Amino acid sequence: MAIVFNCPNCQFPYRLKDELAGKRATCKNPDCRQVIVIPAAVTVPASDIGPTIASLGGMAPPTNGKDNTPPPKIPPVDIEAAARAALSDTQAAEEKAAEEAIPVVCEYCGHKWTEPLAKAGKNVLCPEPECRQRTKVPIPKKADTENWREAGANKPSLAKENFEKPADVVDAEAKIVSREAWQKGGGAAQELEPIPLSRKLMFGLPILGIVVALVFGVVYWSRTRTIEKEQRLIDLAINEYAGSTGELAPTEVPLGSAMIEMLAGEFALHEAVRIPDKGELQHALGHFTKAREEVRQAVAKNDKKTATTVPYVLGAELALATLGLGGTDEQIREGLRIRWVPEETKKALRVNEKRVDVHTELQRTLSILLPADFDLKAVLARRLTRQLVKLNQTALLSELPVLLFTPAEQPEARAIVALEVYRADKEAAIVRTIATELKGQLEKGTGKANPFPASAHTLWLALPLEKAPTIATPTSAQVTQVPDPSRMAYVGLYLLQNKPDDAVALARRPGSIGGQLRALALSADWSTDPSPALDAAQAVLAAQKGKKDGPTPPPLVVLRLAQLAAAAGKADMAKGFADTLTDEGLKAWARGDAIRFGSTPENTSPLDEATAELPDDLRKLRAGNAWGRIWVARHNTRLSGNRGKETKAIDKWSKGTVHPFGLAGVALGLKDRE
Repeated sequence: MAIVFNCPNCQFPYRLKDELAGKRATCKNPDCRQVIVIPAAVTVPASDIGPTIASLGGMAPPTNGKDNTPPPKIPPVDIEAAARAALSDTQAAEEKAAEEAIPVVCEYCGHKWTEPLAKAGKNVLCPEPECRQRTKVPIPKKADTENWREAGANKPSLAKENFEKPADVVDAEAKIVSREAWQKGGGAAQELEPIPLSRKLMFGLPILGIVVALVFGVVYWSRTRTIEKEQRLIDLAINEYAGSTGELAPTEVPLGSAMIEMLAGEFALHEAVRIPDKGELQHALGHFTKAREEVRQAVAKNDKKTATTVPYVLGAELALATLGLGGTDEQIREGLRIRWVPEETKKALRVNEKRVDVHTELQRTLSILLPADFDLKAVLARRLTRQLVKLNQTALLSELPVLLFTPAEQPEARAIVALEVYRADKEAAIVRTIATELKGQLEKGTGKANPFPASAHTLWLALPLEKAPTIATPTSAQVTQVPDPSRMAYVGLYLLQNKPDDAVALARRPGSIGGQLRALALSADWSTDPSPALDAAQAVLAAQKGKKDGPTPPPLVVLRLAQLAAAAGKADMAKGFADTLTDEGLKAWARGDAIRFGSTPENTSPLDEATAELPDDLRKLRAGNAWGRIWVARHNTRLSGNRGKETKAIDKWSKGTVHPFGLAGVALGLKDRE
């Protein structure tokens, strides 16, 4: 039996098995595709059924109607195989049609015609007589084997229908659309309920807090690591030097230790402000105390055979560094700095209790310098006064001459301090107070004053002060000798009156070489352009060179000239001044100090380590050699800010002797950069 019928819509013929009767299916005709109902089975000859069953995977029944042998059982029909077979008929027809001709449309005139399959992809002429344009024959696409389970034009009749989904239902097949499709579809125009601010804050603040905490943690960790690395450089410098002092001369050991401890104290002062909770202020006090004791030992070891003024020069630098312990009122309240002067209190100090203030610390350091040369102390007094005036700490100024100078030196010392204050503020009350007190003290005579108080006469002339003692004015008639007191007094006056040329001319007038150099050093120190005074001083020293029996230039004045030349950017001149010194220790220090004064913020060129020369024999190494290397490393690190690069640059320096000073210089250079 078989069901034989035609599609009621397009008359497409069908021959199906009778068990499909009553089923709904879709017509296989591509031009129809209507839903039809398979009719009931009709009786047909077995000869006609056989091929159909065979094509569906069954077996044909026997042809002899008289044979009573039961027919073999037909195995279950493979529905998918049948569907594929039915689908292949349509595909074969379509492929056959595609092989016969290729439809072509002229893109110029729109004329339609067909071309053989052999011309696929080739250019042909449009057959329209009025067009005749060249047109490419399209290449037909091969139909892929379709899955009858998927939606398509060639679904079998038993494929499940795709019914329209309700518009108000969202199911698992919903897809995510693009922003452009959302906007085109009108989704973006829908009004959404705004999120309240309180809800935004409820979710936003915790997230913001976490982000801020993470950022703060990273920054804090990074800064802490940096601080630890910088502190490690200082610790390594101290420990390395302490373990390798056997190669140095015994008199140089405490000087090197004093330098490193002083730099460590300066480093701790930087850290006291940046990390106030680590007790860096106490560390700074401890380092300065150790440095002071090392300077004291160096002075004690300075016997006549190895006499040098370097311990006093280093003590002067320590005194200047001690001013860093003082600070603003706010810093003092927060414990970041100490008081400038002792606190006014009626309470007596307890046993073993120490007074901690800048005045006391400075007094302890300056007491070591009392035996030093007056020229050194005069320069130190000027530098200390300038710093105290900038810090507005006038209370210490009146004490400074008492702390640093002997009673015989104090009249000139007080006038030096008053003149430095006068240069900064001509209306300062302390200037006239000192001038008046000096007038009363010296009008009875200057026999007890040593040196002669030439600066006091400059002060009286500059104010002016009525009925003050007078000093003779140098005249042009004095062509042979000019008294040193008159020279110094009037050179200072000319400089205060902004007459530097007159000051240099008077300083160069004949007289003692010491008087000339002191007046020229003052001219270079107070002038906006120190070059004329420095050139004149260089000429004075050159004229003195080679004279064995002549007077010796004052070494500490020459040191000051080297410093001033370096600060003016005259490195070669500074080295020339240093080379005139006979004290090898002071000569090395003058060269190192020239590097220090030349490494100003305006100098943006890296320094070559060769500028700080070292002796071949470490036994001849002087503190000044190490002092120069400190400033080479410090200057270069301040410029680059690269700790790794600069520590690598000093690795070849002598371990235990010069290398520790390079480490300290790198650590301070990083602080200078901040």
